[in-house]
Amino acid sequence: MDQEAIRQLKRMLDGQDASEVAGWGHQVDDTYPGMDRLHFQVHDEKAEGGFCGATRVSKCEDNICLLQAIKHFYGKVLSDEGRRTDFPAIDYTKVAKGIKFADADLLKMLINLLGDLHQPMHVGYAGDDNGRRVLVKFRGEKISLYDVWDKAISEAVRTTESNFWLGGWTHVRAVSAEWEQDKARWKEDGAFKSFERWLEESAKFACEKAYVHPTTGKKLAGPDAAPEPVEIDEAAYQEWREMWLKQILIAGERTAIVMNDILDAKGAAKLSKGGKVQTKADEEKAKEQAEWEKERQQRRKEERKSRTSVPFINPTVLFTNLCIAAVTVPMTLLVANHGLNPQTWMSFLRSLLEAAETPSSAPSGPTKRHE
Repeated sequence: MDQEAIRQLKRMLDGQDASEVAGWGHQVDDTYPGMDRLHFQVHDEKAEGGFCGATRVSKCEDNICLLQAIKHFYGKVLSDEGRRTDFPAIDYTKVAKGIKFADADLLKMLINLLGDLHQPMHVGYAGDDNGRRVLVKFRGEKISLYDVWDKAISEAVRTTESNFWLGGWTHVRAVSAEWEQDKARWKEDGAFKSFERWLEESAKFACEKAYVHPTTGKKLAGPDAAPEPVEIDEAAYQEWREMWLKQILIAGERTAIVMNDILDAKGAAKLSKGGKVQTKADEEKAKEQAEWEKERQQRRKEERKSRTSVPFINPTVLFTNLCIAAVTVPMTLLVANHGLNPQTWMSFLRSLLEAAETPSSAPSGPTKRHE
């Protein structure tokens, strides 16, 4: 994203960037369960072309599917900027009752949906429930193909390659060729045709890569699927890992193209900051912050009380301190006046002894003589 788009996005998202709201869609789904249908483009293997055929047909009743949702939220935010554009309508009451989107929410939805568009199992087939019914064996555990692409690979990278995320792989230069090509095609084809092309590429990736064992070539779903569970060994994982990382980068550069298109426009200043969608996670965070504030106020109250209260005097401690002072203060004064030279102290002690031997006063009259 360029600097102006970043500035506008942070303004609208209260200082957050795109990466910080990438998981927001899951929070919305947890709060409004019907919203999850917007995150999938489910293909019908019973329609023309069958499973992963030359022709692919998806299900999208009432525009409640991934591609139409991307078009909808993109068109809606452009409309709020004052730009005229036709976009698919979505009746939110058929998705999740009571949900309302502010401009900031529209951007967050777009960021999340564009990421989902590049997760191959989000554009999978109904017969295997987008990979959820396909079992594989990965590092000693049986998990679904959907979970492999949705979280298992990312978790493996995060836990076993902790320093990997600190590298420069996320920079757009790693997919610079795709970045330049996508920018040019965006200008030529426009937004909606670009979204459609991206969906087609992801569906092809799902059929040719994600639904196929990367080293043996065995099909993992469809009529010719190998018996389950198929082992995903280390060599297969490394193949999928590289593909998965490439998909993340491509999703990132395309999200940047969309955000630049929206937020570089003069009308971006009209978009309101802050969101209307409140999730369960937002409520939990608000409760946590309220508890922190309550504790902070209690500490401040106790500090003020300790500063204004009458000090308590312990007689025993006071007497002990006075005794210590009776010894240390005179000694300190002596050292200050006479120093630490041993000869000085010897002279001082000699004068004290001589003074003690000298009578304190002379007799006032003649001494009586005794015989």
